[in-house]
Amino acid sequence: KSYCHRLPDQAPGLWRDFDEYLTTRGLSPHIARANLWYPTSGEGLDYDYGRIVIPATSHQEGNHFWQSRIMYDGPGDYKRYDSPYGCSTGDAVIVVYPELNKWVDEAVVVEGPMCALAAAMTGRLGVALMGTNLPEERLDLLTRLVRGTLCYVIPDNDRRDDFVTVFAKLTNRGATCKLIIIEGAKDLADLSPGKRHEIFR
Repeated sequence: KSYCHRLPDQAPGLWRDFDEYLTTRGLSPHIARANLWYPTSGEGLDYDYGRIVIPATSHQEGNHFWQSRIMYDGPGDYKRYDSPYGCSTGDAVIVVYPELNKWVDEAVVVEGPMCALAAAMTGRLGVALMGTNLPEERLDLLTRLVRGTLCYVIPDNDRRDDFVTVFAKLTNRGATCKLIIIEGAKDLADLSPGKRHEIFR
């Protein structure tokens, strides 16, 4: 498969929806914007709702992978997350910085980008894997990103076993990791902002 070479078009008229959706979920539009997240209308992609485009980080030339999240959580048959069809993910992961140009000494590895945003809101580097079946090239980039930090690995509640494997692979590569299991919520983004801080104490 080839890499994705372009991102979806921005929809400037949906910035208010962008801010409202994230705020309603207890997530920071400010940090999302600083990490170059933006709204798209999805025209031509058979979307009924606006979506948030989340650009990925890659060290591979020409790899502009992305995910998008629908700005809707109500009932109905719809695709919550989307990504470029027929394109290789390569080594791409979603990286969310708490503040640009600020050194961070703790990182949080999660599955989805909203959880990475939630992690960044606690002042830590958030890294979303976009899945748990990691090819070596993605594991290589992940290891480089978290090297030198205290790395918390936090699985979604329905993917605990898969993330134990991620934890083991990072530890075997020399990363300093702690596994945190969340109780009473589906994932890190599902916790209230206050509860997110508490789990690191």
